[in-house]
Amino acid sequence: MPSLRVQPPDRAPFEVELRGELFRIGRSAQNDLAIPTLSLSRNHAQLSRNGVAWRIEDCGSRNGTFVNQKQLSGQQDLRDGDEIRMGDVLLFFRVGHEASSVELRPGSALTRGDETYILRKEDMSFHRFAQESRSGEVPGAEASDLWPALSEAAATLITHYPIQALLDVIMDIVFRAVPAQRGALLLRREEGEGEGLEPRVVRQPPGQPPLQISSTIVQQVMERQQAVLTLDAMTDDRFEQAKSIRIQGIRSVLCVPLWNERAVIGLIYVDNLLSDRAFSHSDLRLLGLIANMAAVKVENSRLLEEQIEKERLDEQINVAAKIQARLLPQSDPEIPGYEVRGLTRSCYEIGGDYFDFIWRGERRLALVIADVSGKGVGAALLMAAFQSAVRTLAPGELDPAGMVNRLNQVLCENSPPEKFVTAFYGELDLDAHTLTYVNAGHNPPLVLGAEGLRQLAPTGPVIGVIAQARYRAQTQQFRAGDLLVIYTDGITEGENVGGEELGIERLGDYFTGRGEQPIDQLTQGLNERLAEFTRGAPVKDDCTLILLRRRAQEAELLAVGA
Repeated sequence: MPSLRVQPPDRAPFEVELRGELFRIGRSAQNDLAIPTLSLSRNHAQLSRNGVAWRIEDCGSRNGTFVNQKQLSGQQDLRDGDEIRMGDVLLFFRVGHEASSVELRPGSALTRGDETYILRKEDMSFHRFAQESRSGEVPGAEASDLWPALSEAAATLITHYPIQALLDVIMDIVFRAVPAQRGALLLRREEGEGEGLEPRVVRQPPGQPPLQISSTIVQQVMERQQAVLTLDAMTDDRFEQAKSIRIQGIRSVLCVPLWNERAVIGLIYVDNLLSDRAFSHSDLRLLGLIANMAAVKVENSRLLEEQIEKERLDEQINVAAKIQARLLPQSDPEIPGYEVRGLTRSCYEIGGDYFDFIWRGERRLALVIADVSGKGVGAALLMAAFQSAVRTLAPGELDPAGMVNRLNQVLCENSPPEKFVTAFYGELDLDAHTLTYVNAGHNPPLVLGAEGLRQLAPTGPVIGVIAQARYRAQTQQFRAGDLLVIYTDGITEGENVGGEELGIERLGDYFTGRGEQPIDQLTQGLNERLAEFTRGAPVKDDCTLILLRRRAQEAELLAVGA
């Protein structure tokens, strides 16, 4: 079955099967694959069946669709393994593959096979075994056989080890407990690291080819949460399809889940190539009990390390938030004949929105607002890089179009392809009362004047995606009383509890009829309007705003007279 492996920007990768004749992708919940990231258009692209093949087509998205790093124009047939990029979402087209075994190398993936099991996970609970031993429910002979090795394992696992050292210690315990020639410990990948199992410890005699585990066995242990024991894998008809067992000449196999009383987080596998060293049922029970103890220890060690890491990251984020605050204007500039206010509010401790005021001579002021794709630390780092580039280029002689062209080159050369910036860069001429601007894929600013409300449409694509992009500038005349509203989409895409967005129309309606209000009152009122609209709903994005108004002539005269 053809499928898409999806790597969204803010959660672990996952896979979806392609069914039917048409498969739509975008930000809207009406799509077959809906991903709520702002880099996607509501209806971004679609895949359609072409006989037994599939083809892809962009649906007029704002940021485009790229197949194998080339922007899509028209329809294109997909081949197995094709990389598809839509904004900050990465997808891989897969036709579908089967595998019977997995070579145990770091980072390898595991596939699935047929089913067979012997011991349930409940029979591998060390806590239950200890209780039943004390009450006499476990036969005395069995208890006396198992307890020495279990006691040694428990005593060894009391000590705290870093996670990788702990896994090595667990395998030391395993090889002392059961008569194995080869073995491996695999852990389920954690969220954000991909899917499947990762070999963390592999033990085998030197000079042998790489150890392989039948995917038949892996599926049995991980999906059914049971343990596998075979006394002679070469003749066991349950494994007749497991080619890796025959190729390696494996005689006896033990494979048990690492079960921490809540979930299976991995497995321990051991085998023997010699027919006179078959494992026993006692070995199966013993290894299952050790695996249960080990899984609880691994989980506790992970939680401890996560807590330590969280405290360290919290401290670093606090420092980063203070540094980021210093990158933004500390006060609004004094502009003869104009009022201006700028503010920002991050969704998290640090954010990806940026605004700035930069004097380029005594009578020319640059207004900058930008929104980096994504959120959190990655967006904040790119925001800092963008701010640095703007500040570095500002003292030069570049005009607005040249400035944005150069910024695009810098980001294309120095940022990952899935990251981009929407930006509005404008220069206010205080003598001509004009704003010469470039809108690089940003939300259209609003201009409120005597003739009503107007929008300043984009004049080029987003920054940091298309190295060959060339930006053009436009000029807006500022008359007395005109108000400019520049904002990021965290404001217009703020949602209420019903999932409805504030939208550009409501934003425009708020300012209509309020053009004469003091600018501080306008800013406070908009904050209150947004808070009222989104009350009870989670904040999903950074919000940034610049308001610029040319004073009415009477107010200018009064200011000069004062």
